[in-house]
Amino acid sequence: MPSYMVLYVGAPTLPGASHEGWPEWFARRADHVVHTGSPLANGLALHADGSTNGAAAHCNGYSIIQAEDIPDVLVLLKDHPYLTQGREYSIEVYLMP
Repeated sequence: MPSYMVLYVGAPTLPGASHEGWPEWFARRADHVVHTGSPLANGLALHADGSTNGAAAHCNGYSIIQAEDIPDVLVLLKDHPYLTQGREYSIEVYLMP
């Protein structure tokens, strides 16, 4: 079964932010979760000339899940608690070939 990286994208998550509902979501999807992942913070972008600046993407974290195809991934993610934070938060899905 293919693996997919899901990236939690949006405004920076504040320190101490609630992760209410996340453990329950992962438990319900246990058959599909390869790696629960981790929060991400303080990203930066490295350029070819060696300079750095703040990361272009606003990635707050990631997880890796397995599913038959993208439509199945979307079904698995439809009730993810991250999506309840508002329209500025989204989950991006990438096939891991």
